[in-house]
Amino acid sequence: MKNASNKPEHITKGDIFDDLGFSPAETLEMKVKAEIWQALVQHIEQHGFTQAYLVATLKAHQPDVSNLLRGRISRISITKLIQFAARLNLDARVKVTSPKATGKALPSLKASTAKSSKSKRELAHA
Repeated sequence: MKNASNKPEHITKGDIFDDLGFSPAETLEMKVKAEIWQALVQHIEQHGFTQAYLVATLKAHQPDVSNLLRGRISRISITKLIQFAARLNLDARVKVTSPKATGKALPSLKASTAKSSKSKRELAHA
C-alpha cells in the first residue's frame, strides 16, 4: 500500500546494499558486476548493436543477451561479463586497492572497460 503522504518509507543513511543486509563480499561483487554491465550497455547503445548481432558476437544464447540488455545481471557471472567485454573489443580491468580508513573488512575493487588498443598478439605475449 502506498504511503498516503507520498513520502519514502525508508531513507538510506549509507550504502543501500548494507541497508538491505548484504555482506561486504556480496556488496562488492554486486558493485563490480554493475560497473562492468553499465560499461557494456553504454558501448552497445553507442554502437546500436542488435540482439542478433550480440548473440553472434558474444557467442551467447539469446536469453543471456536479453538478460544483459534488461539489466538482469544476477543471472550473469562476472567472468561472463568480462568475456562479453573482450568479445566487444573492450578491455576490462579490475583494480584491487587497500581499504580506506572506514573500518570495512574487504578492499574495494574498481571495474572499468575501455577500448582495447592492444592487438591479440600483444595481449598473448603480455
